[in-house]
Amino acid sequence: MPGVALIVLRCFPVFAVLTLLATPARAEWMSGAQLNEACSAKAPVDRAMCLSYVIGVLDGFRSMERPPKVPDDVSAGQVRDVVATYLASHDEAQTLQGRMVVKAAIADAWPDIQPKVAPPPKRKAPAKTTRKTRRRS
Repeated sequence: MPGVALIVLRCFPVFAVLTLLATPARAEWMSGAQLNEACSAKAPVDRAMCLSYVIGVLDGFRSMERPPKVPDDVSAGQVRDVVATYLASHDEAQTLQGRMVVKAAIADAWPDIQPKVAPPPKRKAPAKTTRKTRRRS
């Protein structure tokens, strides 16, 4: 048992340092303004975050019934650039959720390949009845 205690004492400082270095995960969405800041930054870390966010949003949209489409020959970096350009030219996008900005930018860049929204089904008019009902007094 003394050997186990010695191992624990040696590993504890490493564990403590790793715990302090861990960053908390963020569960909230990114706003259009935050996405614009990351996508237009010069720092490679910020641009990588922008790229990761955009590609993550696209992966998330795959589960939708009609996900936004990107041409097969377009790279992830090109999609990031499309989103950055869209943000730079659409001030109103700053107030949207980041995922909605990505969707709008893709639809704006490649409108011809986007899935079309099906028209709502036509409702049948209620059948007219010829039966007369008696009114009660």
